[in-house]
Amino acid sequence: MFKVVVIICALGNPCTIFQEDPPKYYNTKYECMTVAAEKEKGLLDGMRNMGFTIEKNGYTCELKHDVDSV
Repeated sequence: MFKVVVIICALGNPCTIFQEDPPKYYNTKYECMTVAAEKEKGLLDGMRNMGFTIEKNGYTCELKHDVDSV
């Protein structure tokens, strides 16, 4: 199972790692990456609307071997 991870580095601020809270787990990496792309876009739009300049950003999905059935 996979979970979403989004990383955003804004000018003048430390890089921040975002994860869903509570964590959600996806059965396939494709499904997870689709959700991750949407989450990243929403976070970037929100931060830009608040006046942040984004230096770097990215998203991925972490494989979790120890997750019980969801």
